[in-house]
Order: sequence, then structure tokens, then C-alpha cells
Amino acid sequence: MGFFDFLNRNKSPSDPVESIKQRWLYLSNGLIKDNYSSKINHYGARFSTHGFETWFLGLEQRLGQSLGRRLAHAALEHQEFFLKNSGVKIPSSRAPENWTTNLLDWQTRGLGVYRILEDEGEVRLLVENPASSPICSGLLTSAWEIATAKRHRFVWSQSSQEGLVVSLNLDHKDLPNPSEQILLWPNSDTDSVNYELTEESMEDLRVESRGVWSIMNERKMIIHRDLILRFEEFCLPYISTIESGRKDIEWPIEDVERKLWWTSAADSMRQMHFDSGLHILISKPDDWIGIGRRHLSMNGLGAVESAESFDEHGGVKITLKNTFHPAISGGVLLACWERAHGRRGKLKCRFNSGSVDLFLSSSVEIAD
Repeated sequence: MGFFDFLNRNKSPSDPVESIKQRWLYLSNGLIKDNYSSKINHYGARFSTHGFETWFLGLEQRLGQSLGRRLAHAALEHQEFFLKNSGVKIPSSRAPENWTTNLLDWQTRGLGVYRILEDEGEVRLLVENPASSPICSGLLTSAWEIATAKRHRFVWSQSSQEGLVVSLNLDHKDLPNPSEQILLWPNSDTDSVNYELTEESMEDLRVESRGVWSIMNERKMIIHRDLILRFEEFCLPYISTIESGRKDIEWPIEDVERKLWWTSAADSMRQMHFDSGLHILISKPDDWIGIGRRHLSMNGLGAVESAESFDEHGGVKITLKNTFHPAISGGVLLACWERAHGRRGKLKCRFNSGSVDLFLSSSVEIAD
């Protein structure tokens, strides 16, 4: 049953709170499934807009590069793949105000709202309250390309007076359709909806305005895993080293550039969560199951299946039921470990049959 079938049988999509709740299904494996898609399973994670921006800037700093264009192009490619492989009604015509389905897509993702400013020669589109300038620019450009069946070059600018303005010009390049991204870690597409977790995660949901919603007074947005994976791929050809931050995280992958991206992504996520002032108490390994629920599952980042101690100083092996991305989930849990133990930790990741294992421990050897 697709998203709009579900809405038609229940409450009208004119209720924005219900539209958001009915689109994003929290699974018992800790992922958030997009009920919008009836063809290919799409998964998303919930971020605060401020938290995502902080993570993104931290990633740029660690890699020593400006990544805005790569994120925007990843968003464009993602949206094209999503619109062509989800079963939803695609945008048509040069009148964005009539793209009802796409406007609802933006509203339920928490991206903001858009309208056209100019359609003579250069096309200019305005995004009000954009959740992320690069992401919104790429998504909107993709929708315009599909609606007009023509490729476009795009640039964006943002000011407090105008908002985010996306300018498009015709591009005569013939680009291939984007293909599906393949995960590098164990993953299961089959799991049941956890309605209790869904209700708990959306308990304080408030819609502030069109395309803007918050939980506990913090603006949220949903970002699909497909978009993050494409962003990762766009970054890899330009990565040669880590300019700052930690470099000692271990991953079970061979690609050197990908290891650098994963390490930087994990460390930036660790820093962002650590600086948020988490209060973490650990008295026994099983406490990590509840920590995983609170800091991973409620945001669609995965779930902790089990945890077991391997040393006397807080070292713990955590097995995940599933994960949005090992680097992002690993960074969150490393921040939790450091908050709980009050010292710098280290992270090792291993892939086993059907699961992702994370080993968290002190970064320095402690005498017994």
C-alpha cells in the first residue's frame, strides 16, 4: 500500500502532522522506511537542521574541501532516482505551484517550500525556509528537469532578504539515468513496523509552517540514505588525506578514499553529538540497547541488538540489527561512549554475516 493510498483510507493529507507520521514508518530494526515509495524500499534518517549543517561543516573541515556542490549534485541525482523509482506522481509543467505531490514531499521531509520567481530566459526559483541550501537546490533542480524533460545548469545564492534563490539555465548535456546504490555492509530490507517507537519518536511533533516542522522545539528534516550514499560517491575522487580530526578509526573496507570519508564522517558526527551535552549513564553492557534506541532508532540510524563487555575499562562490542550508515551510527555511539566514560575513545568496525559490529574502547591503554 502506497503513501497516498494510506492517506486516502485514513486522514486527509491536508493535516500536515498526520501526513508526516504516515509517511515515515519506524521499523523494529531501527531504520525509518519511506511509505511514499511503492516500488523500491527507500530509507531516511531524521536530523535536526542545525545538527546536519554542523556535521557537514565538520566533514568539510576534516577533508579540507568545499563540498556544497557535491552535496547539491548528489541531491539532484537522488531526487531523479527517487521520482523515477518510487511510484509517485512526477512533476509536470512549468508551474511549480501545481506540483502538489512534490510540494507534499518537501513538506513531509521538512525541507521548506518553493515558488517560481521568473521563467524568461533564466529560470529563478525561490525556496523559503530551506532546511539545507545545497540539498534544496539539487532537489528542486531535479524536479524542474523532470517536469520540463530538459537538463539544466544551476547555481544558488542565499540572503536574509531574498531567501534561497536557485537559478537555472538550459544544459544540452545528455546524462544517463542514475542507478541504484549498493550497500557495502550487511543489511536486511525486511522488518516490521514498530508503532510504539513511531509514536514515541513523533510525540512532540509540531508543524510550524509549510515545509517546517519540529520536535521538542528543534527543527527536523528527513534525509534519504540514497542521497548520503551518492554524496559519498561524489566526494571520493577528490579525497587524498584527512586535514584535521581523528584518523585512527578502523573500517573493514579496502577503498582508501572511502576509509578517509567514513573516518571523517564518523568523527564529525561524534564531535557534533559530544558537543550537544549528552548525559549518558552506563552500569552494564545491556544499557547500550536503551542508548541505541534513544540516540539511533528514534532518528532512523539503526538499532542495537546486543552488547557485551570485552575489558574492565568500558570496552564494549555492540552488534547492530541494522544501520543507516556505519560511519554515522558509529560516530553517534562513540560520542555516547566518551560522554559515559569521560575520556577519549576509539572505534573499530567489523562486518559479520548479517550484522555490523562496533567495538568501542579507550583510545589509550589503561593499566589493570
